[in-house]
Amino acid sequence: MTSKERILNTLERKPVDRAPADIWMTGEVFNKLADHFGTAEEKEIYRKLGVDKIYWLSAPYTEIKPSKENPDEDEIFNEWGACYKPKAYEDGEYLENSYYPLKAMETVEEVENYNWPDPDKFDFQALASSWLNHKDEATMLSFVSLFETYTSLRSFDEALMDLYINQDFLRAALKKLADIQIEYIKRSLTAAPGIDLVYYSDDMGMQDRQIIPTEVWSEFIEPHAARVIETVHSFGKKVFYHSDGSAFEIVEKLVNLGVDVINPIQYICPGMERDVLKEKLGDRVIFHGAVENQNVLPFGTAEDVKQEVNDCKKILGEGGGYIVAPCHNLQPNTPVENIIALYQAAADV
Repeated sequence: MTSKERILNTLERKPVDRAPADIWMTGEVFNKLADHFGTAEEKEIYRKLGVDKIYWLSAPYTEIKPSKENPDEDEIFNEWGACYKPKAYEDGEYLENSYYPLKAMETVEEVENYNWPDPDKFDFQALASSWLNHKDEATMLSFVSLFETYTSLRSFDEALMDLYINQDFLRAALKKLADIQIEYIKRSLTAAPGIDLVYYSDDMGMQDRQIIPTEVWSEFIEPHAARVIETVHSFGKKVFYHSDGSAFEIVEKLVNLGVDVINPIQYICPGMERDVLKEKLGDRVIFHGAVENQNVLPFGTAEDVKQEVNDCKKILGEGGGYIVAPCHNLQPNTPVENIIALYQAAADV
């Protein structure tokens, strides 16, 4: 059975020879694996690990411009105008928001006049070409996000306050975000109809609770989430939803709306326990992730990692419907031997 067959069969709850395995990792981890295996060829690293990779594809935006005057040399902008700056930490580097183009705005008129991305300026032909390079692998369109993108434009604190004291502004911005991304999905799946999944990310959980109450999410975000899911399903594709942390109530609502895959299964957070998710959602959704990466993967032994993978497969994979993967990106402090142990255990029948 090929990796693509293994993943697609799992998504359809059809028989597989073993549980499929995916990988998420930081650039630093990729470099460690490249050194270990003596190759920087992505597919070769996956082959050596035994990974059934879901490849992320996107249509690049052709006219990204700074959303601020006189940006710093190291500042990076995306098509939305969100601004990021590299931030070093002990083991590597990540991007941190450094400027919020919507933060000083106050009116709906300012939202309407903002320089939103133009769907005509995404390079869908490049997306189609990229898919052709991966037509023998499982593929996922990225990056779709609603409130998460809003916080990157407005700032997290302002975005949370908008839920209560500047609701018209929030509604107008979320509608813009959803409208543009739904058009992006339609054009992407028309240009590259072989893509299998669409990645929708909106982090709704902290380590011990939801970021916002369920009823607030339902009022402002749920209608647009439903539109995204309906659009993806209209093309016969699967919706892959990502939220870190403890957010069971919102995740359950999204599954009720039709989300097909949930990730990352951060089961050490209250309400996200593996047996709870399996019992309450397991007949309606595929699980992706769950191999614990705050404690076991970075600090456990290789045997600890193998036991962790086996536990995840036993709990989440009973009767099918589970893709083995780390609970979010493998971090630079994860030993290579633990990564190898993860995928050795994943391959065991």
